[in-house]
Amino acid sequence: MSETGKAAVDLEPRRPRGRPRTEDLQELESRLIRAARQCFITLGYGATSMAEVARAARVSKGTLYARFASKADLFRAILDDQIANSGSAVRLRGPKPKTLEAVLRLYAEHMLQESLYSDILQLNRLMYSEAGRFPELGEGASARGRMGVRQVAEYIRDYAVEDGVPCQDPEAAAEMFITLLRGWYSTVMLRSQVPTVPEIKAWTRRMLKLFLASRPSW
Repeated sequence: MSETGKAAVDLEPRRPRGRPRTEDLQELESRLIRAARQCFITLGYGATSMAEVARAARVSKGTLYARFASKADLFRAILDDQIANSGSAVRLRGPKPKTLEAVLRLYAEHMLQESLYSDILQLNRLMYSEAGRFPELGEGASARGRMGVRQVAEYIRDYAVEDGVPCQDPEAAAEMFITLLRGWYSTVMLRSQVPTVPEIKAWTRRMLKLFLASRPSW
């Protein structure tokens, strides 16, 4: 703990003084997001101030507020960054799977492993613990979930055409899939021991068997 009673937060390397050049603005934004993510994880959302984020990023408060008007904006930027990185990773992994089951299995295994073996786990625990006091955390989580529903619905539409299996409501089917995924994740997230990759794969296979059995009713 520091002298102020807070857990220590690693500082970003000092950036050059002066107004950032246009080509440096993207790196500046990434720097601020990295610093905010570490502050939220280390100190908690409620205990993190914009001044603390600016200190960790080694920038002035004016520079921080010029890019992000509030903690809520910073947290949403962290979630947007997660969505961009996780979503593109699923789309670009190898050749296109031959079946809907195969693509949903890849998606589920990827998202679960990403969410359990990285700082995403710590951020999700943060959202669960503090969303009651800070509704913006729950709103951010909901927005991330809606992104997952849209992506899975896209897979379902695509394979409905390829497989010749009509789907009347891809969004409803995708919402059911994401709910199953998040339900299991929420259960294991609160445990002290993270499930192994074989355990994730085994649960995913069982879940998909039950989920796809209802495919004719979609």
